[in-house]
Amino acid sequence: MNKTHKKAILSCILVAVLVIALTLMLFPYFEQLAEPAYQEKIQVWVDKMGVVGLLTIWGVQILQVVIAFIPGEPVEILAGVLYGTIGGMVICLTGCMVASIFIFALSKHFGKRILYFLFGEKNVQNWRWLQDSSKCELVTFLLFLMPGTPKDMLTYVVGITEMGTGKFILLTMLARIPSTLSSTMIGSSMRQGEWELFTVVFLITGVIGFVGITSKDRVVCFCRKEVRQETKTYTKCECLDFVEAAHWGRVYPVMYCHMEIEGKFDIEKLKNAVQISSEYIPEILYSYDFKHNRFVNRGFSLENVIQMDTFHFEDHPVWDLSSQPQLKIIVLRGEESKIIFCMSHILSDGAGFLQYLYLVTALYNGDCLEELRNNRDISGLLQGIYVQPRTEQTKYAKLKTVEPLRLHSVERKYYLAKSTISSEDFQRLYRKAKQCHATLNDAFMTAYARVIEKIQHKDQVVISCPADLRRFQKIAGMELTVANMTGMYRNIVIDCAPQYDFTTILSQVHIEMELQKSRFRCFKGIQILNRSYRIIPNSILEKIIRVMYRLPSVSYTNIGVIEHEKLFFQECNVKECMITGSYRQSPDFQLTISSFRNICTLNCTLIGDEETKIAAENVLRQVTAELLEWVDNN
Repeated sequence: MNKTHKKAILSCILVAVLVIALTLMLFPYFEQLAEPAYQEKIQVWVDKMGVVGLLTIWGVQILQVVIAFIPGEPVEILAGVLYGTIGGMVICLTGCMVASIFIFALSKHFGKRILYFLFGEKNVQNWRWLQDSSKCELVTFLLFLMPGTPKDMLTYVVGITEMGTGKFILLTMLARIPSTLSSTMIGSSMRQGEWELFTVVFLITGVIGFVGITSKDRVVCFCRKEVRQETKTYTKCECLDFVEAAHWGRVYPVMYCHMEIEGKFDIEKLKNAVQISSEYIPEILYSYDFKHNRFVNRGFSLENVIQMDTFHFEDHPVWDLSSQPQLKIIVLRGEESKIIFCMSHILSDGAGFLQYLYLVTALYNGDCLEELRNNRDISGLLQGIYVQPRTEQTKYAKLKTVEPLRLHSVERKYYLAKSTISSEDFQRLYRKAKQCHATLNDAFMTAYARVIEKIQHKDQVVISCPADLRRFQKIAGMELTVANMTGMYRNIVIDCAPQYDFTTILSQVHIEMELQKSRFRCFKGIQILNRSYRIIPNSILEKIIRVMYRLPSVSYTNIGVIEHEKLFFQECNVKECMITGSYRQSPDFQLTISSFRNICTLNCTLIGDEETKIAAENVLRQVTAELLEWVDNN
């Protein structure tokens, strides 16, 4: 006999002892219920209460469901005592219905935050398997039908799924009828003094309850197993996924990782690694439904993901995300293999992309990662975050903009421009920034701003800087976050007047960035977006996002360090590696920075003509020159 059964039997014995003790204590009062005169007194009392009494019991039933920790059986028995079997059942079921509608509204509005607040994250995660299941309706009905399951908590959990309120009410009301009917029947038989009926119903209910409680865990495990074995048809997107999708007409939402590899690269091991990775992140094999904002399983296989050098991918490096998977891997074989990992920006941001690359290489190398899971929900990152007012420097920057750095072009050729900083120079740059009590990111932004100032002859430059929201909250060790979890520091105003040298501007940038970090400015608007997401129709929300989350014509992103200790293939040597941003339509320009083995790469991906490529390369050269000149100046 396992611990679960022992606990269940012990619980039933304790309940039985308690019921017997209460029965013996209250038996003199129960005896009076058999007397017609006493029954008539109760009826007079109920009639005297009238609508107030009915509404009181009804309100208590609603409160019992909303406050999920209150047991429901005593309320149902009391309703049976006062209003009979059918009357009590109607009162209780309608109360459950109203409470469920209220809970659904709360869950849809606040999402998982309210679940974590009420029940704790661990308890909620135990029911995570139910939330995206296509069998949610059937499983919900079974769980509400079975005695012993936490029905009121489940109402909150199901509230964050895509099940409609009407369907949930119908299923759960039908499932609640047997237990509610038995409870009100017990109450009614007590009031009428029908002890034979009371005993029969009580014993039958007790036996069913005992069987339900002892077998509850088995049934839940069976449901969980069935759900996990099912073929998922789709995955709902999160709010920041939708932000990326809303701008797809202007920015093609795909990120790229370019690697050059020496040694014996095993394509079959790569295929196996990607296949296993799809068990953690199934969405890599899904297409994206722009209309309903979700990833849809269309049965893609590795043949749709991994492609050998059968065409010139770099000449046309984009594909239709609505009819193809969210991941592409291009393998170009030669004396040195070249691999291009391409991931949908709707599926993940740069930090999540890096996590996926580390995952694939770990699986390629034979690592066992059984306990790993992917969490795409951003609600946990928003807990306890309070966005504070704008800094003085950004208060009056609302209308300031930076003009495009390249001309508009009607051609649609794809270009990748890049500039590198050697390992030695990069180490010098790091030490110089540290001496100035600044970060490398501050230095990159300063150099970029100085180049923009020289090209456009402006004393003030406005730059937005992305921020990885994961860094503001602790992430569990065995948890992936291949998702969009990037916020934005907007309107960072940098004074770049000619009389200011690099170090002076760097100090200004560092102070502003530190102020914005301490005020959680990168979270601005995300909490509101997360609350309104799935409440406001997609068509309206898309228009709001395009206004609230405007894409600047000149942008910047720092992917950071690509850790070579995590990104490696056994029996191979990854010589070079860099991550790029999305391809930008003319005349937009984005500077993207990453480093690998202490070699820093500045790059931009753009769509246009040869002149736009030349202009982009010129910007990259100037930014690199600004950084190296500053390092050389003692």
